[in-house]
Amino acid sequence: MKIAVVGLGNIGFNLFSYINKKYPNSVVGVDIDADRVNDLRSQGYRVTTDYRALTGIDIWLLAPSTGDQGENLFAALGEMIICPGALISIESTLPPGTMELVRKYLEGKGYRCGHDVYLIHVPHRVMFGVDETVCDTPRVMGAFTQACRDKGRQFYEPLVPQLVEVEDVRIAELSKVVENVKRYVDVAFAQELYQYCKDQGMDFAELRKAVNSKSNVELLGTDWGIGGECLPKDMRFLRKVCPSPLLEGAATADQEYRDRILQQVGTHQNVLIKGLSYKAGVKDLKHSRGVDLVRALEEAGNTVWVVDPLFTPEELEAAGFKTVEKFDEADLQGWIVLEREKALK
Repeated sequence: MKIAVVGLGNIGFNLFSYINKKYPNSVVGVDIDADRVNDLRSQGYRVTTDYRALTGIDIWLLAPSTGDQGENLFAALGEMIICPGALISIESTLPPGTMELVRKYLEGKGYRCGHDVYLIHVPHRVMFGVDETVCDTPRVMGAFTQACRDKGRQFYEPLVPQLVEVEDVRIAELSKVVENVKRYVDVAFAQELYQYCKDQGMDFAELRKAVNSKSNVELLGTDWGIGGECLPKDMRFLRKVCPSPLLEGAATADQEYRDRILQQVGTHQNVLIKGLSYKAGVKDLKHSRGVDLVRALEEAGNTVWVVDPLFTPEELEAAGFKTVEKFDEADLQGWIVLEREKALK
């Protein structure tokens, strides 16, 4: 069995690493980022930028960053050398309706789903900082034909704790988008309540403790705004196909919350930002609302310093931030200090 993992970003590399351990010497990774590939090669991984080197592949696992129109996915499909009988599993989160476009694309190349190739959608699920791999949690699988589902089940059942099969592939597409948008709406709701508590002189942490004492209710915490790559992107996906005042309101509420953090600081201040990663506990600055906040504050004429226990001062400075290693309250007299879960003053 020869397996190819397409896309070696956070999700794709996690998938690649896991599959590589399960099937040693059977897996190759491909990515268009030459620097990324060279770095992984230096670590001993079998990876390439050249799709022409990927011949005789039995199973394609696609996990590229989708792009707002699915353009990255179709660019990858256009490069793949697909052998008859291959299983093609798309793990990327997709704009609803994309799998139908993929089916038509393959049919245009002469491949019939369930006969010449086996096409399935198994949207990835992982909570970095909680799950170790993308296969630690139940996974949803959808397909256009029973033959495709059978082929997908044969591959995925040994890998995941539970495979949830759905007959309509659109359900598989929508399920992942809905998971993330549900969390987006929940965070926006928390942000609204946090602002209300601040305005009324109440402790939001106490409100959360009170509300969350009921077993079937969870009031989430707040951050610098709703960041990361997935939640804002998937909100755009769903709003495009499902216009809704609720979704519009959640997006507006998040923008107003982030604007309020900026407005309370004003201009020409010394500001210390505590916590910069895109998510608490995850060492990654990409798609971080904390980074957005620092840059916006700087554009307004403020001098901004940052600390984050996940990063060394050298790492933060290399990323273009001013840092402080040690400080006490006396050093911060006259400064504005903002913490990620206590962003409002």
